This record gives sequence, C-alpha cells and structure tokens, in this order.
Amino acid sequence: MEPKSAPAQSAAGAVDGFDPAKLENASWRSPIVDWLLSYPHHLICIARRLTPVLRCPSWLAWLKYAPGFSWLSWVVVLRYDEVREVLAHSRDFPVAWGHRMIEVTQGKNFVLGMRQDKAYALSYEQLARAFPREDVPTRIGKASRKLAKEILAGKDRQEFDAIEELITAVPTRLCRSYFGIRIDDEALFAKWTLAISAYIFGPSTDADGVALARAAAANLRQAIRTSIAETRKQPQAGTALQHLIDMSNEPASTVTDDVILGQLFGMVLGFIPTNVLAGGNILETLLRKPEFMQRARAAAIAGDDDLLWRCLREALRFRHINPGPWRICPNGYVFGAGGPDPIRISADSKVLAIIQSAMFDERRIERPQVFDPERRDEDYMVFGVGQHWCLGAYIAVAQLTQTFKPLVRMKSLVSVDNAKVRTARFNDLFPLHLKVRFEA
Repeated sequence: MEPKSAPAQSAAGAVDGFDPAKLENASWRSPIVDWLLSYPHHLICIARRLTPVLRCPSWLAWLKYAPGFSWLSWVVVLRYDEVREVLAHSRDFPVAWGHRMIEVTQGKNFVLGMRQDKAYALSYEQLARAFPREDVPTRIGKASRKLAKEILAGKDRQEFDAIEELITAVPTRLCRSYFGIRIDDEALFAKWTLAISAYIFGPSTDADGVALARAAAANLRQAIRTSIAETRKQPQAGTALQHLIDMSNEPASTVTDDVILGQLFGMVLGFIPTNVLAGGNILETLLRKPEFMQRARAAAIAGDDDLLWRCLREALRFRHINPGPWRICPNGYVFGAGGPDPIRISADSKVLAIIQSAMFDERRIERPQVFDPERRDEDYMVFGVGQHWCLGAYIAVAQLTQTFKPLVRMKSLVSVDNAKVRTARFNDLFPLHLKVRFEA
C-alpha cells in the first residue's frame, strides 16, 4: 500500500516507515572495508599478480553447499582483460537485480536490470528522448555550477559537510529542477535513494536493509506519482517528466504512468547514489593526496573543464565508486578458451568483476600508480563497459565537473575532522559526511 501523499513524519525523523537515522550507524566492518578499497589496494595488487581469476578449487567445490560456505560460489575477476570480458559479454554474465527493480517500482523494470531485447531497446529510446543530450550543457552543467556556487557562498573559513551540503545536495536539487520530481525534503529524498540502491545493486542485504529499502521505495514511488499527477495538471516545460508525459500523449503510445514512474525511478537511482559515490570518493582522494588536489585546482582556475574532468576521473580511478559490479554466470564460462591456461568457472557462479583492480593492471595500464589526467580513455572503466555502460554518463560528467569547479578553486581546502580524511559511510560504501574548510 502506498503511503499518504503528505508523508507522516515523527519527531525522530522517520517518514512512513523509513528511519534515516539507520543510515548513520557505522558497522564494525567499515575500517576494514575502507582499508581494502583505499589506494594502494594492497591485497588486490598481490592477488592480481598471482592470478587473473580467484575461484574455489574444484576439490573444495562441495563445500559451497554447506551452511555458511555459500561465499565459495563467488568468482572474483581481477585483471583488465578478464574484467572487460565479463562486462562486455552480457549474455554470458547477465545482471541479477532485475527482479529487485520490479519489486521496488511495483511492476516495471529499468534498463540497468534488463537483458538486451526489444523491451530494452524501447526503454532506452524513451530515456534518450526524455533526457536529450543537448540538455546537458545548460540544464545540467550551468545549473550544477550555479547551485554549487550558491551553496559555497558565505562559507569562507567555516566548517561545512561537503558530502551532505554539496555533493549530495546538487544532484538532489537537479532531480527537482530538471527531472521534474516534487521533493519536499532534499536530505530525506537523497537518503531514500541510497537505501534503495544498496538493496538493488548490492549482492546481499540483511533484513534491516531490505525493510529500510522497501520503506524508502514506497516513499519514492509516492513522490513520483504525485509529481506525475501535478505535472499533468500544470506542465513543467523542459523537464524529463514533461518529456515523458508528452510521449504518453502521442497516438498509440505505450508510455503509461506506470512506465513514467519506472523510468524516473530508475534514473533517480542511477543519478543521486552513483554521483554521491563518485563525488564523495573523488573528494576524499583529493584531500588525501594534495598533489592530486593541486592539479585539479589549477585546471579549475584555468577554466579548463575538460582537464578538470580528467583530473576528477583520474582521482576516481584511485578509488572507484565500489570494487566493481557483480554478475551471475548461469551456464558456466571459460576464460582464455583455446589458450595455454584456460580458466573454467562453473554454472550458477556469482561473479565480481573488480574494476578497481583492472584500472591498475600493469599489463594494460601504463604507470598505473602515477596520477596522470592525460592517460588514454580506454584505461578507464569508471562508467562500466558494454550493454550496461552508464546511461547517464554525460549527465554525470557535467554535474560532477561543475560541482567540483568552484569547490577546488578554494584555497587551503582541508578535512577538519581527521588527518586521515575518513568519510562517514552508509553500508560501508555510500559517502554520508565529510567536513571541510577552506579560504575563499
């Protein structure tokens, strides 16, 4: 059952079953995960040199079915060529979260959870019309820069939470102004998306995480349905929602309100959580590595947006949004088939393709340990590869570049809470808080 159109909010901040305070509870794993994922990726580098693919030896395969040993069914792919192979072969390694996307939207899948078929092609075409690329320079780029400047104005020498007040706020406000979604509470809206994203795209979620995500999804559905109804009564020219409504009004259109809800729901999940992950990890990396910050700041001061993005992208290579995407392998697969050392993985394996490792593979990446904004585009997989290459990549590049541009121009930008620049995170991955200060 959908929540009421006006969410009931308690004094504790819980809205229609969603308690945002539950995102703030750090787990005991957080320091360990932070060490594993932060540069220089000690264990990953060692493992990658030993083998391209980590998997359970055949003589231990029987253990996968024993209680508590299901993790042995996982296959971890470490090297550049094999990671690209997994991501490029979507039929052999399909995504496994389509059913969760259908669950949270209550009926509609999204391209990120689809197989490559006619429904996928139709959905992709609808999104291309709803989010036209020509909108990126103005509706995303200029708007992001304006929002970032407004947020940073008046914060000279003051401490502020760069994750919550800037990196999360900008994409959330764009969901209102450009996507066309009614948002009554920006911070709460963003937290809904983080909880849902953790559930859909994570390989496993505990019971509390599932309950949190389902409550968040109910609230997000209601916000989108309310926005659809209001926009049908009072059009919002230029918004993605209005583009979708215009499509629904075309003769013989298959774009129903349920389709509109599914498309906007999916795009919001692909926008706020991903850009918060990317922006938070970029900021943490720049703060930890002053020489990286200096390069980004010089590009921003020079007004060279292309070089600034290259600096941000290179920082993201040093700490990607997550280790990498996971896939399933329903029929088994052989890496290096026909070669001297084929590696066979069994049917029904779960596969983790570690993009973070691939982007540091010395076999394909020149001087991987060096910060080099001029490196080749093919050295990066920050937007994925193949069918599930990031649909909103151009939007993400414009939003992140223009959000960081006024921030990194500031002098003496430093973390104020801890010398090691540790970001407070939800689910060990999603950045929530990082306080900084600067001089204008």
